[in-house]
Amino acid sequence: MSWLRVFPLLLAVAPPVGAQRQQPCDVQLVSTGGEGRSIEIGPNLRRQFAAGGVRARCRGTEITMFADSVAYYPDFSRFDMVGAVRFEDSTAVLTSQRASYLLREERLDAHGAVVLTNRRTGSVLTGPTLSYRRRAVGVRDTTATDACGRPTVRYRADADTTIEPYVIVADCLWLTGDDQARARGTVTIDRSDFAARGDSAALDGVEDRGALVGHAHVAGDSSAYTLSGRRVDYRLTDDALTWVRAIEGADATSEEWRLEADTIEFDVADDRVQAGRAWGRSMPSAARSAQRTITADSLSILTPGQHLEAVRAFGTALAMTALDSLDTERDWVAGDTVIATFGSGDTMELLEASGAARTRYRIFEGVGPDRVLRGINYSRGDRITARFADDRLFRVDVAGDTDGVYLEAPGTRGPTRE
Repeated sequence: MSWLRVFPLLLAVAPPVGAQRQQPCDVQLVSTGGEGRSIEIGPNLRRQFAAGGVRARCRGTEITMFADSVAYYPDFSRFDMVGAVRFEDSTAVLTSQRASYLLREERLDAHGAVVLTNRRTGSVLTGPTLSYRRRAVGVRDTTATDACGRPTVRYRADADTTIEPYVIVADCLWLTGDDQARARGTVTIDRSDFAARGDSAALDGVEDRGALVGHAHVAGDSSAYTLSGRRVDYRLTDDALTWVRAIEGADATSEEWRLEADTIEFDVADDRVQAGRAWGRSMPSAARSAQRTITADSLSILTPGQHLEAVRAFGTALAMTALDSLDTERDWVAGDTVIATFGSGDTMELLEASGAARTRYRIFEGVGPDRVLRGINYSRGDRITARFADDRLFRVDVAGDTDGVYLEAPGTRGPTRE
């Protein structure tokens, strides 16, 4: 999606030096299918009324209008349309049940089954009511539309109709030009490869970025990953998601892991997370799976093709086994830096700790409910390397300035393996 800068979208720009303000629409009734009448209210000034299917235009412009009945108030610079309304200019086509064209403001207020179609991009907005502000010299330099009442927009930032649009629903929507959108009030943004939720949102098609604010949540294709936080920002390249970040209470999940931190960001390609980072000050950054938990001041995660390859933990780093119904104690490795390397299926292959490295692990015989505790080993050193086979601890090496203690379980003669 085009993701976002949040900034005021209803733009009223002063005309450049020397620019002349565009003259308001001079309404001409082209044809009527029924009776019409007019009321003279001043010199060369007449109010006009017509019914039976009326066609009108603004003299010397591309603007055309149609409705079952119309009322033209030149003294108020206003043109009202009722029934089967259709308004067209070079930028958009609008249909509705009723509409008022405020000529001096270049604004069209429409009500009832409103449909607004962007001629260039094909974006379509539907809703109960909207206000469409035309681009006009000396009035505003781009079109601007606002709609409330839970409108829906099938949004495209450019004219490539082969690109699937984003479907945006919100309490209120604001669109500026072809490539800016803002929404608030239980916002949902959906496409086959993307789903997002938030209290408010903004899209920037020029910068190819966006943001969700307030209970923000983003999910990838088939829920391959989710990311949530108070705010979620993202970027796109060639209309594909390439980067996403959550801040304040960030929480991310994949099929195998859950990540929690103040801030989490992912690099994305082919709708799969390729790498990630987590950091913050108010809480430790934590990566959790069914088998283990890794915490630190910050984490760096390598996941090519969304397959976990390595987790690097920096600053007060700790890697520990998970608890289950058969195990009420944890084995752990800690240090200033801890690096965990994984094989297929989230199986641990290597665990390395450095900088005030220390570890506490138990040595067992057997597996599952039949396993027997042989002893507990506590070691310290400059570097500790733990190797695994079939996701079970196989060997621990402690290097540098080392010390430690081994506690033998009652009734045992010593460890059977290290």
